[in-house]
Amino acid sequence: MYLNFSNEEVVLNKFKFNINVINLFKSGGVVMWPLLLLSLLSLSFIFERFFYWNNLVNINNNIINQFTDLNYLNKINKKEIINNPYKKLLFKIKNFDLSTQRNLSIALSISLQSIQSEFDRYNNFFATTIAVAPLLGLLGTVFGLINSFSFIDIGNAGANADEVTGGISEALISTAAGLIIAIVNLVFTNYFKSIKYKQLRLMNEFCGKYESFFSAKNLK
Repeated sequence: MYLNFSNEEVVLNKFKFNINVINLFKSGGVVMWPLLLLSLLSLSFIFERFFYWNNLVNINNNIINQFTDLNYLNKINKKEIINNPYKKLLFKIKNFDLSTQRNLSIALSISLQSIQSEFDRYNNFFATTIAVAPLLGLLGTVFGLINSFSFIDIGNAGANADEVTGGISEALISTAAGLIIAIVNLVFTNYFKSIKYKQLRLMNEFCGKYESFFSAKNLK
């Protein structure tokens, strides 16, 4: 009996929590809908970038050694390059004339620049969200204060206390939601940028090693 009562109590508390969240969302006003859309898109893009960078960081450094064989270029296909920027880099230079080291250097440089755009995916969205979310929260603050002032009856103070406090609640909730969304996006954007700079440095080192190998092979 005690276990059944405890389980029922947990379910009841979850139900009450869900209702409170819904009521909290509704009390935030109309600007909560665009903020909800921004938060859902942000979370989906953050998860995508997180798994992308986590996969890239976990690439075994030993696999780079097999790329030092120029004949390996002919074995690379499109299916292999999806989650591996090193293979993608080498796949892109296949269409260039690699008869000289200078041509190889130019090909690697051009291919590396194209990969950088992939590293910057969703950065514009994150930057826009960081700027827009607080502004939407501020807009909700304005709407809430307008609603509060519209319910104030100067000749009968205190008669519309519930409506006035409801407008203030709308103002505070929307502002808090906008700031939370902006802060989360800012934290993960800076985190992704730090990983990006580290990976670009590693890829530049890889390009240098690849050029050195190419030069050494031609001198033999």
